[in-house]
Amino acid sequence: MSKLRQLEQIRRWRLPTPRFCSVRHEDFQQGAFEIGKLRFPVAVRSSYSLEDGNEQSHAGQFATVLSVEEGRLEEALEEVFNSYPEPEGGETIVQEMIYPEYSGVLFAFREGAWKLELIEGQGEGLVGGRQHPETILLPKFNRADAWAAAFYTFWQGFPHREKNLNRALIWLSYYAQVLLRRMDAEYGLDIEFCVSGGRLLLLQSRPITTPEEAEEVLTSANHKEILPPQPSALMTAIISKAGYRLFDYYRELDPSFSRRAFIRESAGMPWINLSALLDLIVHWGLPTRLVCRSVGAEDFYQVGLRPHRMIAKVPVFLKALHQQSTAKGQVEKWLENVQGRFAWRRQHRELLWDNKRGAAFKEWLSDFENLYVGLVSHMQLLTGAMSGPLAVLDKMGLLAKLSAALEEKSASTDYLKAFSALQHSIIDRQDFLEQFGHRGFYESDIGQKRFFEYTEADWQQLLGPQTIAEPPTNKRRSGKALWARLLAPAVRLAHTREWLRNETMKLFWDFRKELLEQTPFPFWEYQPEALQAYFKGKQNTDSLPRPGRTPPSGWDMDTFLNNRYGRRLPLSLLANMAEQQNGRKAGIGIYPGKVEGFVWRVRSAGLDTLQPPDEGPVILVADALDPGWAPYFSRVQGVISYVGGLLSHASIILRESGIPAITQLPSHIELNDGDWIEMDGRTGEVRVLTERESEEV
Repeated sequence: MSKLRQLEQIRRWRLPTPRFCSVRHEDFQQGAFEIGKLRFPVAVRSSYSLEDGNEQSHAGQFATVLSVEEGRLEEALEEVFNSYPEPEGGETIVQEMIYPEYSGVLFAFREGAWKLELIEGQGEGLVGGRQHPETILLPKFNRADAWAAAFYTFWQGFPHREKNLNRALIWLSYYAQVLLRRMDAEYGLDIEFCVSGGRLLLLQSRPITTPEEAEEVLTSANHKEILPPQPSALMTAIISKAGYRLFDYYRELDPSFSRRAFIRESAGMPWINLSALLDLIVHWGLPTRLVCRSVGAEDFYQVGLRPHRMIAKVPVFLKALHQQSTAKGQVEKWLENVQGRFAWRRQHRELLWDNKRGAAFKEWLSDFENLYVGLVSHMQLLTGAMSGPLAVLDKMGLLAKLSAALEEKSASTDYLKAFSALQHSIIDRQDFLEQFGHRGFYESDIGQKRFFEYTEADWQQLLGPQTIAEPPTNKRRSGKALWARLLAPAVRLAHTREWLRNETMKLFWDFRKELLEQTPFPFWEYQPEALQAYFKGKQNTDSLPRPGRTPPSGWDMDTFLNNRYGRRLPLSLLANMAEQQNGRKAGIGIYPGKVEGFVWRVRSAGLDTLQPPDEGPVILVADALDPGWAPYFSRVQGVISYVGGLLSHASIILRESGIPAITQLPSHIELNDGDWIEMDGRTGEVRVLTERESEEV
């Protein structure tokens, strides 16, 4: 569709655009053309038939002449027509000349974040690549948001710019959605606009022809906690394949939200799609900081609470509340069903492994993916149910006290207590294995060893020198207090989640053990397609394609922009993110208590990093934590992590065990092995001291 046809549609739909008319080449040749009531100066713009197609774009290849006075109109028309390969039958656009304060381009992808590039003045420098723009990601606002922006500010937009600009951009976001609904553009729209006198004007809207440029904001977040620095190839493939299914949990609550992937693979790693989550939060009228604070990521949208939009989503919230009110029962029923179903299917596969190995592996893969999707979906349900009540308790200063006071503890805390008892020879190894042999470091990856598989040498590294002394204990409040009994149901939701994790890890072990019995090689290092070929007899052990030469990147970036070519860019490139860098001075307190000690800096959990400093006291400092770090927790007096949340699995263990702890420590506060520090588990503050200062205190 030509640029002229696009503008005619925009005008017909009563969207704001400068006044314009068209001139046909034949009329120009005959001198029989008019521009109606347009006032000079005008802009003469190209509108060649192949300029803005659905499959390819020739933007910027044909002439545009700006600020044309009446005496130069014919000359400008001739220049534009002469830039066409075949001017016969062609048309040009004559448009009222606008001298805007700002011009820009919005890349509004149907699936992906919306990138907005802005410059001051005319937009020709931006389109022609001669001026470097400021860039932000534009949230998807609706018409009600655009009207509400006139009365109160809920979006920062471009920092240090006038409010009229950001209000105009909110209108742009709404108009972009109107255009996406009405225009035939498979991948999205490239929309040129300007802002003049605080008023938004649409200049052009062409189909995007490069879907691979669609970007999402990805974050390590929860994955950095539960998966190893380089997840196995098989686990990464299973997680990534389940990406769209995992987002269905939210779409079942609100089918009006577009289909997105909850997980995206980048640099060989499975990342959480933060932009999809925040688009959903904007859609519901909630503040985006809620999600960013919970996962420890930067808030690149910075959208505040919008009550007018929340009112429209009351049915969705009521549906979510109904689901959450029955969350515990739903989880218990689901787990009971899958335990029985998978046990039956494992028995069925015993025959298949003997006769139809390819079919057996295909069924194994399908069952394991379904288990993973079910686990994450029910974790999402429980997290939604418990996050509100526990956040209120934390605000009141009661969460840590309540967790410590309750005699009943979560399954993850029981795991830590059992490991500590094993270290101090209170229970023997067989007793520990009967309860927790299915667990281990980074147990959410099926490629990781479980305690059942440990050799004697492994156990010696894991336990260290064993003693007969009593394990260290922390004083706790009595669980008989009335307030503790009244508030206990809120914490028990967290207990249900930890129980779900523990029971599901038993099933993960069953799936791992099944393939260990069928393969003489580390199956987790291979892609599902390679394993399928092996079990079908098309490949043998020697001919199996080895994993790629380029290893996964690891969790080398916390939050970043990623397109489908695999290009990764830091969020610091966005204009509204610069001031967030080094902004926070403290982390989030998990359990109160001031501790001084030597930093034990551990990058990842494993047998080779289990030896703490010889001198004590010791404070563990890690990138991220998980219940698999229990062998570390029993060796330290305090714990700090850079990634995590108030309700993460490790935070629950630390809180219930009474270990002073901090999470979401800002990344610019660097702590290294041997630093002598003071941490405050109540305020989240950390100070690097000298030994002399410590002794004076």
